[in-house]
Amino acid sequence: MIFSFDRVRSFLYRRFAWLITCELQLPGNHRLALDNKFQVNSHQDVFCHPFYWQLFNWVDKPPDLVVDLGAHCGHFSMLADVCFQLRFGSTQPDYLLVEPNPKLQSVITRNLVKSGLCVHHELRQGLIGRRAGSALLWVSRHNFLSASLRKNGSERGISVEYLDLERLVGNRQIDLLKVDIEGAEYEFARNYPKLLGGVKRLIIEIHEAPEPHQQELLGILLKAGLHIAGKPLNHAGFKLAMFQRE
Repeated sequence: MIFSFDRVRSFLYRRFAWLITCELQLPGNHRLALDNKFQVNSHQDVFCHPFYWQLFNWVDKPPDLVVDLGAHCGHFSMLADVCFQLRFGSTQPDYLLVEPNPKLQSVITRNLVKSGLCVHHELRQGLIGRRAGSALLWVSRHNFLSASLRKNGSERGISVEYLDLERLVGNRQIDLLKVDIEGAEYEFARNYPKLLGGVKRLIIEIHEAPEPHQQELLGILLKAGLHIAGKPLNHAGFKLAMFQRE
């Protein structure tokens, strides 16, 4: 009975988070407002997951450019900025955040402005994988974080353009690249071997795929000079892994 009551309380909080907002104080006096159920879910996936806090020790000098593919609510970039400020002091890297879901653009902007994190940031809406064209992004009506190029139920289809990441990055070197693009990481790796050859550190979600596809992805990363760092973590049907240039 107690377990059921806790479930009800959790459900009610998620439904009414927009009205009764929980605001967290992050290290460095930065604020994070969990003002809707999508923010609650994203916060749980990023800030409450020990995997991502490895950034504090893993990145050994202040980065100049961080690229966040699949930015969702912007929480990964925010956590990264907290880690860098705590370790290196008043460093201010450039952040490039890419998120295909138009419903989350205002959420990301609001989070970065309110928190005072990622001061030098550029936010782009678009898909990553192909170098050009467009595709239908299927967005859940109940969870904006659940967006995929595959239709699984009653999702709404939104036409989204692909971005050319090399054009966005230009001649800058990427110190930290985070890839969370819901299975499109295989196509991304095939189309961006040159860009990967200039990445210093990579955090990637590797989703389930036939073994030849997984081996191809690992082969592309290895050829680009990126080697596995630490122990990958199996989580919720995908693998979280870190790679670095040696």
